[in-house]
Amino acid sequence: MIRINLLGADAAKKSKGLRAIRLPEFSVGAVQAGIAGMFIVVLLGIGLAWWFQSNTLKQLRTELSLVQSERARVQEVADQVAALQERTDLLRQKLRVIVELKANQTGPAMLLDEVSRLITDGLWLTGLDLARGDVTLRGAALSDNSVADFLTNLQASQYFEQVRLRTLGDSGETVRFQISLAFKANNLAAGAEPPAAAGGGGG
Repeated sequence: MIRINLLGADAAKKSKGLRAIRLPEFSVGAVQAGIAGMFIVVLLGIGLAWWFQSNTLKQLRTELSLVQSERARVQEVADQVAALQERTDLLRQKLRVIVELKANQTGPAMLLDEVSRLITDGLWLTGLDLARGDVTLRGAALSDNSVADFLTNLQASQYFEQVRLRTLGDSGETVRFQISLAFKANNLAAGAEPPAAAGGGGG
């Protein structure tokens, strides 16, 4: 068989050069593998992100649980403190009432005992009023001197203050008087010894 090159030598060389350049070939399997690889990388990224978020959420839940436990403990302590304070206030109130009752019970007896120590000869009491420490004494005496001595004894006592002679009248054989003063019962409650009266007990 005889071949005739009609293109000539140069055309033949150019034709050979064009045939030497080949484009890369892509197979369907290689494309699928690339897509699968990219998909795996995306899945790994999503998995890592989920794992990180899951651990963060777990840590936050743990911290929240600790905070709630601490809050419950603090609230319990606060409730105990409030209950203790309420009980303390109640006990103080009861103690205050007991002290007031004791003072009310012993006050008149202590007052009478102290006054009886200070009564002078020729003087006696006909009435005594006590209202919140304010005392009014009413009585009679055989002379003005007996009333003056009794007044001096009251003024010298550490359990009486603001001693004042209210009225002084002569009813014939006796001198009637009224004295107001303030009684400091807390001094007697402290156990101090009352001072000795200037005169003896009256009749």
